[in-house]
Amino acid sequence: MEGFGFSLRLLQFLACSASAQHVKDSIVAITGSSVLLPGTDKGFGSLQWEFSKPGKILPILDYIGGHQQAYDQYKNRIELNKSDGTLLLKDVREGDTGRYKMTVDLDPIRTRIVTLRVFDPLSRPTVFCNGSLDGSPVLLICTVERGRADTIHWSRGDFRLLHDERYRMSKDNSTVIIQSAQESDSGNYTCTVENPVSQSKNSCQLFFKSQRPRVRLGLHMAGVLLCLVIVALSIFFAWKTRESATFTETQ
Repeated sequence: MEGFGFSLRLLQFLACSASAQHVKDSIVAITGSSVLLPGTDKGFGSLQWEFSKPGKILPILDYIGGHQQAYDQYKNRIELNKSDGTLLLKDVREGDTGRYKMTVDLDPIRTRIVTLRVFDPLSRPTVFCNGSLDGSPVLLICTVERGRADTIHWSRGDFRLLHDERYRMSKDNSTVIIQSAQESDSGNYTCTVENPVSQSKNSCQLFFKSQRPRVRLGLHMAGVLLCLVIVALSIFFAWKTRESATFTETQ
């Protein structure tokens, strides 16, 4: 069977070196699912499937004259439909992301290429927020432990945050800095993460207190303290004056 597979690969290479218009498809799948790779609409005598991605090419299956050879890394993961050439790939993982090429009867025109992208579902993001006083910078951070987020965006209520002079965002939007927070910035901040197979979000509550009332309170307390000091000094000097007068009379 090894000689059989080698001969098919050699003939396939020679046939497909000619220019041809390939049928191309794209499939997105979630980790752990099964994917049905499309076949052909005509009968066939021979068929080959192979997988490729940058720096790697792996044969999946060779079929000719009713005989099928599945290669070791795919033996327990594939099912071939011999009537139309469709291939069921089971329990897909991120490592299965790449191109799947089907060659029918060594005919370049009937070559079909399927691009498969496999994604882990996203976990609920972890959101970090700091800041309480207005006028101070505020840091918002959003991280995901499982899965790869294609997009990240932030919102406050119904208002979506955009990169501008007040909201400085990192390239992937995972971090936001509010340059000078105000009381009007108080609210619920939500981070939403997405990829082609899932979406998840989490929020944090920020409340900004104005520093100006604190300044007025400080001035008021300072004034009260000053008044108490003045009263205390007045009482002290009055007592000293009375004591001095009493001493003079006794003389």
